[in-house]
Amino acid sequence: MNLCRQCVDYLQLGYNCSLDKVMNRLFLWKLAIPAVTLAMLAIACGPVAPPDASVTPALASPTPAPSQTPLPTSTPLPPSPTATVTPVEGTVSVQINVRSGPNVSYSSIGILNSGEKVQIIGKDPSGGWYGILYPSGPRGLGWVMAVYIQAGETAGLPVLALQETGSGLTGKAAQTLNVRSGPGTDYEVLGMIQPDTSLVLTGKNEAATWLQIEYAAGEGGKGWVAAAYVQMNDTASLPVLNAAGTPVTPTAPGPTAAPVTPTPTLGPANADGDSSAIPAIQVIFSPSGTRQFSYSSDVSSPRGDAEDWITFTPYAGLVGLPARLLFSLVCTGNGNLAVELWQNGGPLAGWGRLVCDDQDKSLELTAGTPYQLRLCAAPGDGLRYVRYTLTVRNEP
Repeated sequence: MNLCRQCVDYLQLGYNCSLDKVMNRLFLWKLAIPAVTLAMLAIACGPVAPPDASVTPALASPTPAPSQTPLPTSTPLPPSPTATVTPVEGTVSVQINVRSGPNVSYSSIGILNSGEKVQIIGKDPSGGWYGILYPSGPRGLGWVMAVYIQAGETAGLPVLALQETGSGLTGKAAQTLNVRSGPGTDYEVLGMIQPDTSLVLTGKNEAATWLQIEYAAGEGGKGWVAAAYVQMNDTASLPVLNAAGTPVTPTAPGPTAAPVTPTPTLGPANADGDSSAIPAIQVIFSPSGTRQFSYSSDVSSPRGDAEDWITFTPYAGLVGLPARLLFSLVCTGNGNLAVELWQNGGPLAGWGRLVCDDQDKSLELTAGTPYQLRLCAAPGDGLRYVRYTLTVRNEP
């Protein structure tokens, strides 16, 4: 049924067409019409304007719900790169000692001949010593003097430190003293420590009269020295060890006994196996290569290593002129050092003499000719021990 037409019918009959009448009419008809339809009927009963296609009805935009700002999340950092050391190959220029640490005071653990190849993996803080791969050394490491190694670029090599201990305590030898295999004078002498040598302390005996130190020549890399001759700070934090190096629980303190001051004794020098045929070092001087060397070792008499041999070949700036060399010799110990100059398998006569404390003693020798120095401890009453450092410089 057309409701608007029904309204027109009412108008033709003279009735007023209103929304109320229409609603009443609808109610009588009991039609359920949505409210939207009623509103349209009200509009339809009035003047109807044609729709305007150019007008787009505005739709109500829904209000967006407030967005929550996401909480920051932790971004994992990239893993730190693992530092890898690429060994630098070097060539030994002279016969040299391989030592357990970056100093001539450390024990010799082997010998390298001229021309041998080494793999350099680091250096000491001064740059004067290279750490090399050396399987028979402590922790597979050995130390050689950098001046006698011809190598490529070594600036990027890391600085290597000696093995750290839990205590981190260090000391310094106040004088020459023995390193023993246990905390007492009845234990075997492993070697000698020179004055001012730095020591890494790893323990003490119960009476604190002996200190365990890092020492490559000892069992497990350890040795014992008399505490009375070590300059150090308080050692209260050092662990108490028995003779085997095992930690023990200190006993309760009893009556205080008078302290016993140990007396350091000199031991014989360790044999290093050198001879006239196999010298400790062999140096060939040249204007563009090696022009100076220093060598440290020890000898003793009548027991221990009796002599050391050093071979060197001087050069001259001009052909036909003699070579000029300067010799310096520093010694410690309770004996005297006897020095002989050899050539062609026998000692030279009339060359002069070289004694301890000589500084820059000048000698003129034939250029291009090999010479040898024989150094030995002069005999005397009892054991005579001498530790020395020899420096030889070839002048231009």
